[in-house]
Amino acid sequence: MQSHRDQDLVILVSLGGWIRGTQVVSGVIAKNYDEPLAKVLRQPELLRFIRAKIGQISPELQNDPLVKDVNGQLLAIEKIIAAPFGKSLTLEEVTRLNNAVNNLMQEIQKKSQ
Repeated sequence: MQSHRDQDLVILVSLGGWIRGTQVVSGVIAKNYDEPLAKVLRQPELLRFIRAKIGQISPELQNDPLVKDVNGQLLAIEKIIAAPFGKSLTLEEVTRLNNAVNNLMQEIQKKSQ
C-alpha cells in the first residue's frame, strides 16, 4: 500500500514539475518569441506519457476534483502543443499555452491554500 502511495506522489510531483517548467519556458518565449526556440515546447508525446501515468494513480486520487480538472486541461494543452514534428509553435500558440499553464498553476495553488 505504501509503495502505491509513493508512486502516486512521484507521478503528481512529476506532473507539477512539467506544468511549472512549461509555465516558465512558455512565458520567456512568449515575451521574446524565437521560432527555433519555440520548438522546445512541442512535446505532445511527453504530455501523453504524463496523462497515461495519471491513469495509473490510485482511484481515490483519480477521482479527486483537482486531479480530474488538471487531467482535462492537459488534454486541451496537448492540442496546443501538437504541432507537426519539426514545426515551431507560433507566438499565438505559445501565448495560449502560457495562459493555459498559468490557469493550471492558479488552480493548484488555490487548492493547496
